[in-house]
Amino acid sequence: MIAPIVLLSAVLLSAPALSDAEVRTQVEELLGTIDRAVPAARWKELGPAAVPVLAEIAASESQMPSTRSMALGALGVADPARAETIARALVDAPDAPLTVRETAVRTLGRVLSPVQLRAALSPALRAARPVGLRSVAAETLARHAPEGACAEVMDQISLEPAADHPRFERAAALCASRR
Repeated sequence: MIAPIVLLSAVLLSAPALSDAEVRTQVEELLGTIDRAVPAARWKELGPAAVPVLAEIAASESQMPSTRSMALGALGVADPARAETIARALVDAPDAPLTVRETAVRTLGRVLSPVQLRAALSPALRAARPVGLRSVAAETLARHAPEGACAEVMDQISLEPAADHPRFERAAALCASRR
């Protein structure tokens, strides 16, 4: 039984590494997938060579917002520290497309500790424009840092115009379920 495992390991270790161009091609093909989500394991399989490609695409203003969002989400899996840097910049970039900014908020929710997340997203919760970004920040805080952030989330909801309250329903429900 051990012999087949050793043989398989030897074959896998002797497989040629992908060139940078091959990695870029695979990353671009995966980012072009629209009919199904790309599993996190698939991004990890590409290894560290995919990180600069994903970072470049996530930060590029010439890419489609949906492609940038997918790249940033994948970067959060492949290299959380690099994703954090780009996501922090995008959350605060008023000229970035809203979908990219929302993905940046959600990515921070996956890569930061609850204490770090609260510090990173509290300014967006309080002052981000448009209201949709504040609601995503509220939901992300309620989902990933409920113990420290739900009081602040509920306070912000109370400050929002009544017409905007429906945008915050998921955040409010998450906080209510934690009581």
